[in-house]
Amino acid sequence: AIMTRFFFSGLAVREGEPWALTGLLGWQGMLMLISVVTMTVGNVAALTQTNMKRLLAYSSIAHAGYIMMGVVALSENGARGLIVYLLAYLVMNLGAFLVVMLIHQETGSFDLRDYGGMYHRAPLLTLAMAVFLFSLMGIPPLVGFMGKLYVFAAIVEKGPAFWWYALAGAVNAAVAAYYYARVLKTMIIEADEEARPALTIPALDQAWVAAFALANLLPLLFWSRLEAWAKGALVLYAGR
Repeated sequence: AIMTRFFFSGLAVREGEPWALTGLLGWQGMLMLISVVTMTVGNVAALTQTNMKRLLAYSSIAHAGYIMMGVVALSENGARGLIVYLLAYLVMNLGAFLVVMLIHQETGSFDLRDYGGMYHRAPLLTLAMAVFLFSLMGIPPLVGFMGKLYVFAAIVEKGPAFWWYALAGAVNAAVAAYYYARVLKTMIIEADEEARPALTIPALDQAWVAAFALANLLPLLFWSRLEAWAKGALVLYAGR
């Protein structure tokens, strides 16, 4: 939000597009470089993690790089895409962290190697985690897909000079999909090395998990309202 305020309001003027940067520095080039480094470092670091809390934390760094694409675009669609992505990231990331914390409460472990056979010990929790991880991957028809669609489209429409940047983002998204899929593989396919009992999740916690899972699915049924909300937020934020 601070970056958007700084670039969209502090360093932008109306010239042709809704926003055009002023000043002598190549701000967009600098931001593209920072964004690519951010998403790459986050994803590469997450690849080697077996601690689930750290894995999701590093993936958060990578998603910050994707969100910056909306700032780089410096357009109405870019700003709206940033807002949509933040909304999507809120529900998919909180849901994923909640599942990790609930498993930790029951097992005392954040280690991915202890997630083997989780589908048999907590099938509904595993199903919800699949929803969150697929959304983080950007798989349709989940809200994570819509977030990526908006910011990537905002970059592509800037023209061929920005296509390399969109390609770098797509490659990073593919890398992220690998380590998200590794988590699902462990939970669903790999067997538990020990015969451990089923997880007992309190009803209130189950309700929160279900609410976050539905928040990743249901918004597409009334997406026009959410898009109108994003446009309205942009008007309130930037005055246009």
